[in-house]
Amino acid sequence: MLRDFQDLSASSRQVVDVVWRRGPSSRSEIAIGAGLTKPAISQIVDDLTLRGLLTEQPARKGQRGQPARPLVVNGDAAFSVGVNFSHSYVETALIDLAGQLIGLAKSRIASPTPENLTYAVRSDMQKIILHKGLDQARLLGIGMSMPADLNSEGRWVPHAHFPSLAGHDVKGEFEDLFGASVVLDNDGRVCALGERVMGVGKAFRTFMLVHLGHGVGGGLIIDGRPYRGVIGNAGILGQFYPYGAPRPSALDLLELLNTEGFKVGDFDGIADLPSAAASTLERWIERAADQLTSDLFRVSRFFGPEAIILAGRLPSEILSAVAARIDFETVRPPRDYLPMAPVIASSLHTTAGAVGAASLPIYRNLLPQ
Repeated sequence: MLRDFQDLSASSRQVVDVVWRRGPSSRSEIAIGAGLTKPAISQIVDDLTLRGLLTEQPARKGQRGQPARPLVVNGDAAFSVGVNFSHSYVETALIDLAGQLIGLAKSRIASPTPENLTYAVRSDMQKIILHKGLDQARLLGIGMSMPADLNSEGRWVPHAHFPSLAGHDVKGEFEDLFGASVVLDNDGRVCALGERVMGVGKAFRTFMLVHLGHGVGGGLIIDGRPYRGVIGNAGILGQFYPYGAPRPSALDLLELLNTEGFKVGDFDGIADLPSAAASTLERWIERAADQLTSDLFRVSRFFGPEAIILAGRLPSEILSAVAARIDFETVRPPRDYLPMAPVIASSLHTTAGAVGAASLPIYRNLLPQ
């Protein structure tokens, strides 16, 4: 039962984190990764196995002595739901406890009010649960990707395009409507978590994600874990690009397309543009890449990530085109011979937000805080 996951000690969360991030691991490997003694690991692993959080795989072959039986997170023990939304649509993802995608759905909404979002998500969630034969009692929680930042009091300040979410206790309202535990986080960091769980971020322990959405956001993953900063807004880049001037955001592209006569209601309509819009797209891609190059060079030098991942609300071919045109050699100062982090486009495309949101309950309930 889910109550068996409650009250995990800090050491137990550390062990789950090691196995969740590294995959099949022996007790010795877990001890090294968690920085704990082997006797302590044995006791913790036995407890987590009894709770149903970890399970043993068949013994590894070809090793001397007693073959190791690697441990993995038991994906069937629970599942979580992730929600990512825009003005006219909402995406719902279900992942299991091991971070594997169970199902993904998308629905249209008249407007992004809490009531409309809840109705669409509950409907899509139930369809996936029924189709996959899941036990709803195994729902760990619901994570939501918020197009918003946090103020100094810890309250969400939604983007100006979401007035129906402003001035509300968003978390409380959604928990009342869903009747379940809800975890909220900024859409840039949520997207970074999605890449960490299932995307190109799996290959890196420390990376920076740049989120091109309603603004220019971002998320930092340090040693496999999200870094939020004191208030919770670490990684945001929007202040580099003031409103009232061209910005390298997906919303800026949307507004440019509409200004030039290509009527696109929301981000998902960009993928269906006519060929006549090619020159407009090309101009925006060149300008966005130019704007991002200098700032990402400086941030990368300061932060030192293994990679910079471009993600957000745009189709993959546009993200790839922007990433390909970011050339740090054009801004590298003399005598700077240090290696540069590669700029990579998201492999999850626009689904990273929903997948990352679904990982939020796992991070909150089972991993180190």
